[in-house]
Amino acid sequence: MDVKTTIISIIASLFALVICGIIYLRMIKREVPEPIGKLQAILPIVLGGICVPISGPTGLGLAYAFKSIGVSGEAMANFPAAFYTAFCVAGGTEELFKFLAIIITIVILKNKINNVYEYILIGAAVGFGFTVVEDFTFGSSIIVLLIRTPLMFTHMTLNMIMGEFIGRAKYNKQKGEGPTALYWALALIVPMALHTLYDAGTVFNYPAIRGGDFIVGGILGGIAVLTNVVVLINVLVRAKKNAEKFSALTILPKDAQ
Repeated sequence: MDVKTTIISIIASLFALVICGIIYLRMIKREVPEPIGKLQAILPIVLGGICVPISGPTGLGLAYAFKSIGVSGEAMANFPAAFYTAFCVAGGTEELFKFLAIIITIVILKNKINNVYEYILIGAAVGFGFTVVEDFTFGSSIIVLLIRTPLMFTHMTLNMIMGEFIGRAKYNKQKGEGPTALYWALALIVPMALHTLYDAGTVFNYPAIRGGDFIVGGILGGIAVLTNVVVLINVLVRAKKNAEKFSALTILPKDAQ
């Protein structure tokens, strides 16, 4: 990595650290009756960052493994190839490892997570840590930096969705009402689907990149970006407006039951 690339990477990572960090701190302060402790706030950020160097090679390995048995993106038409590659390299593997980061956080903290809002915070923290590290690795040019900056909250919001579904599953199980297995499944399926759609319409938009079909590619890209922006805004605003409501969905520690 040359000096210019290193500087741009550092700037990209700092942007994510400061901007996502401000959003995260504001989210923490909204919890009632009191915010989470330092360990609970920091641990999932660290685990989220660790996911980046693990998920990347795993995604490439998964694509190679499928290729070895005859399933290859290169052999597909450009439209399905975009979704196939996006899922293998990003949407599937990245969300799986971030899901595991949330689970590891839950296991380590055990009885310290008290309500659904805290699960949303864990998801936001994992996405925050992932973004900071990923933006460093992708900060190769000013153009990439300008493209990624407005949508840097994507990982946070995807994992806030993931955290809420997990929290609601835990809450429903404890209360003995409502779906549990469905929410656990949706905690993976929804973020994976949204992430795959976004990357299929942007980074892996093969109809435009490979096929030169800018009409189909443009429609796919427009749908992907618009969906991402709508979800991003809705998740952040919803968490802000309903912080007290989510905090009231209390999940009692085992020793308090």
